[in-house]
Amino acid sequence: MKASKIVATNKVETVKDKIIMLDLIFYFLLFMVVLVAGLVIWSIRLYKLYRAGKRKSFTIQICILTTLIVFATWELQIFPLSENFYIKEQTTKLTGKSFWSWKEFSYDEWGIRGEGYTLYIYKFSQETANYFSSPDSLFFSTFPQKAESDIKWTKTPVKKEDLKILDFVTPIYSGWKGEIVARQDFIKQIATRKGAYYAYKDGGGTDFFIISPKDRLVILINHDM
Repeated sequence: MKASKIVATNKVETVKDKIIMLDLIFYFLLFMVVLVAGLVIWSIRLYKLYRAGKRKSFTIQICILTTLIVFATWELQIFPLSENFYIKEQTTKLTGKSFWSWKEFSYDEWGIRGEGYTLYIYKFSQETANYFSSPDSLFFSTFPQKAESDIKWTKTPVKKEDLKILDFVTPIYSGWKGEIVARQDFIKQIATRKGAYYAYKDGGGTDFFIISPKDRLVILINHDM
């Protein structure tokens, strides 16, 4: 009886998930139709303004449209270098040091209920690596701050009591293949050997951060399920 109830509950959950997915697809398609229609109408308006010789109005409209496009693509991290600026902002908050880094690998996957997995692996300069090889005392005593992490930067290997969190943020799901699997193994190698630093925040979702001076990498992970 209990088993049949569990099966029935799972079927109901599956049906609900499909309905939510269909709703999301519908609203996404509706948004895209409205967006494309809006751009077409705006483009026609711009063309008419240009043909009518209303150069001032045309210039103003072009500036507004360009600003909106740049803002939207920046927020969605589609605009060139927008993701680099985002990573720079995050790493500055986490370490107290402002530095640039460049994408080596990134991965994100989101479910229909808001659960998901995000991984950023960014490479920094040798100069930055030299700093993190022997950071000042504030790095360990002050960062990351409480709003960003439950613990301050801690030297690897990851402590025994934190291994469950490490396992949680480096899953290998059945549908995953190729580079994402190799990267998860690589992250575990860094986290379980000497020479790097880690911190994490465990709440509704789990954020896990690693800095490896040897590999010149900063790794930001979010796992929410």
